[in-house]
Amino acid sequence: MSGQTLFFLVKIIVSGLLIAAISTLARHFPKWAALLTALPMITFLSLIWIYLENRDLKLLEDYTKDVLLWTLPGLLFFIAAIFLFRARVSFALSLVLSTLALGVGLFIFEKLKIIK
Repeated sequence: MSGQTLFFLVKIIVSGLLIAAISTLARHFPKWAALLTALPMITFLSLIWIYLENRDLKLLEDYTKDVLLWTLPGLLFFIAAIFLFRARVSFALSLVLSTLALGVGLFIFEKLKIIK
């Protein structure tokens, strides 16, 4: 097994374990799980993986800036989801409609050329 393949498997295992731990924690301590999810955990892990693979600070700068910018239309997903869950809309429909709200935000960002 090559070093790249092993590193790829380590990334999958560590990232998967983090997601599994957060979803398990959510059953008993939803606020703590939400805090861990709200922290930029995936971004943090991605920065580590990108750095270890490339050691390119300019790439990390660009990536981090883009993550920040893409977070803004992503907030529409959460706002819609909260509203729909509160209105007791079915789970599947809530996810579809929340994703459509995200799509609208992304469309607006693209049209306004906010993210290049």
